[in-house]
Amino acid sequence: MRGGQDFNAARYTAFEVQVIHLTRLKLSGFRNHVDTDINLSPGLVVFTGANGHGKSGLLEAVHMLSVGKSLRASNDREIVNHSIARDGGHVQALGVFNNGPESVRAQFDLEVAPSSAETFSRLNSKTKEWRINGVKVQPVEFVGRANVVIFEAGDLDLSLGAAAVRRRYLDILIGQFDTEYVQTLVRLNRVRASLNELIRGSMDVQDFEEEIAFWDGRFCEESVKIIQTRREVMELLQTRSAPIHAELSEGESLGLRYLPNLGSAARATASTELEGSELRNHVYEALMASKRKEQSSGHMVIGPHLDDFRIDIAGAPSRRFASRGQARTAALSLRLAEASLVSEFARRDPIIAFDDVLSEMDSTRRGTVLERASQYEQTLLTATDDALVDRDRLAGAQNFRVVRGNVTPAVIPA
Repeated sequence: MRGGQDFNAARYTAFEVQVIHLTRLKLSGFRNHVDTDINLSPGLVVFTGANGHGKSGLLEAVHMLSVGKSLRASNDREIVNHSIARDGGHVQALGVFNNGPESVRAQFDLEVAPSSAETFSRLNSKTKEWRINGVKVQPVEFVGRANVVIFEAGDLDLSLGAAAVRRRYLDILIGQFDTEYVQTLVRLNRVRASLNELIRGSMDVQDFEEEIAFWDGRFCEESVKIIQTRREVMELLQTRSAPIHAELSEGESLGLRYLPNLGSAARATASTELEGSELRNHVYEALMASKRKEQSSGHMVIGPHLDDFRIDIAGAPSRRFASRGQARTAALSLRLAEASLVSEFARRDPIIAFDDVLSEMDSTRRGTVLERASQYEQTLLTATDDALVDRDRLAGAQNFRVVRGNVTPAVIPA
């Protein structure tokens, strides 16, 4: 898929799907992992241990190395080991992914200077680098290099939380198989920043009207690409997630509806029927209609950066009516559908990661989820108790114990 171009799924199906798995994970000074270095095998990998000992940090690091951003931390301070934040030192997360005929070495390095008592709450970082196969890159370039689909407790917010959570989910999903989409997002954010400067009057220009007309045009062009791609992927996501959800929920329906932010529900609905130049004109009209509100608010008030999508469970909006159990099942269905789409369109089976989610499922649902995950080359799973995994699966798995940030191989009794 390429942002804004016609979607042709057939051209993706002529290629053999590659399998991918993580062969090595090295963490230094990352959360409570002082020095963790483990080799991993394909298949099921199970990390067991008490809460707060570092299981989630392992999967957080793996996912971070696949998308260039932590799924849990809002800033670097949160991922740095307490002693390094205080005394200074080196933080590293390194993953080696076997990606078919080649290996991908994804690496994050952070140098931290010692902190005083006054500055301890904010990280005194010196340098930060992201590297792919030894070459320094921007974090956004990690997306799509090593595909990881993770389900964790925060995924309840896909159904119950704010629009930003669902946008991020959709952007990461699409970015795993459409690099042009990621670049379009980057361009759109730059255009939006320029427009916001003009709206606030902080950009010094000779001809304001000419300048803002130029950036308005750019905004419409990039917005159309984003809207069309999101719309197409949402249709695919609906098709894949609905039967999974029905299986996991004993027949409950799951509905998804893309909601582009064009200033009104009527404009959003109309946009679903438009393509190309007609859609561009539609976005332009919405942008012009928002100008007065822009001036009063000091920033843009419509556009893809405010998009959302609605999740309906059994015909009712999840944000208003879903229970936590329903929200969890919907999120799990979306993640498994995501894995299916990534496998087909990236032509690589993603790594599946489940962060401490089995404990809230009954045994039948756990079995269904693990059976679906077993279709992929590697599944990483954390649990407080290995009894949550049936003995046959556990016997064939690679097992580790996690205690106070130390990860050691575990032997499961027959």
